[in-house]
Amino acid sequence: MEKIVLGVDDSAAARSALAWVVDRCIQRAAEVDVVHVVGPAEAHTTPQQDPLANARRVLRAAVPEQSATYHRAQGGVAKTLAGVSAHADLLVIGVDPEHPIRAALGGWLPVRVIARTEPPVCIVPAGWAPRPGAVTVGLEDDVSSAEALTFAAREAERTSGRLRIVHAWRLPEPSIDGAAALLVQPERILEDHRELLDAAVRSVHRRFPALHIEEDLVRADPASALLQQAPHSAMIVVGTHREGVLSGAYVGSVDRDLLRRAGCPIAVVPSAGFPAKGA
Repeated sequence: MEKIVLGVDDSAAARSALAWVVDRCIQRAAEVDVVHVVGPAEAHTTPQQDPLANARRVLRAAVPEQSATYHRAQGGVAKTLAGVSAHADLLVIGVDPEHPIRAALGGWLPVRVIARTEPPVCIVPAGWAPRPGAVTVGLEDDVSSAEALTFAAREAERTSGRLRIVHAWRLPEPSIDGAAALLVQPERILEDHRELLDAAVRSVHRRFPALHIEEDLVRADPASALLQQAPHSAMIVVGTHREGVLSGAYVGSVDRDLLRRAGCPIAVVPSAGFPAKGA
């Protein structure tokens, strides 16, 4: 059974994240742990609306048989959620697209959670509502997309049965060393990227033969390529290296572009080769 940790506060984005979890629980059984993280200054104050009480009420009304735990934890949001979700299958948080650099958890950066958390993180935008569409996953040039592809395929298998693999490519900038210039061969570069995408499609198809798989090779920057498919996607999945504040071709655009404009949940799936950062 899937184990989900849901981070909540009293924001609209957190309520959307709760709605997404409720919808997921309606579709299939899950274990849910709802966590409200408070900082030291908030430890002895009472919010105007108790996020935990609201989550309990909403879950019980929508899925009466759903079992869930509810608790309040004190500390830094990223570090606390990382600890709570260490053995979970999925961590879910909300984000306000009007303030894409701020998460719906006390104003903390979503990437701080991503960098420290072991399981995939699903970031749900405020105002989210269910919509049909494929699960779209971004394919990078390196191994960081392996786990993202598997996660996306499983999501598609459980939902629409449709998976779209998007790979963006661009010509490298010619470099000049004295009078010598690096000659770029667009045809060969395109062929290499096509082979990479085809190999990924074949790999996923072998493991998930029932899926309808679409492939999209786009000459664009990664965020633009994914945003082209966002209106037709129920979810966008990207991988991460967890390096720096924002890392990787796709995750590097999560805060400014995807979270602001995608309009659908974004699942950030860590690569097994890149361990979570410390607190």
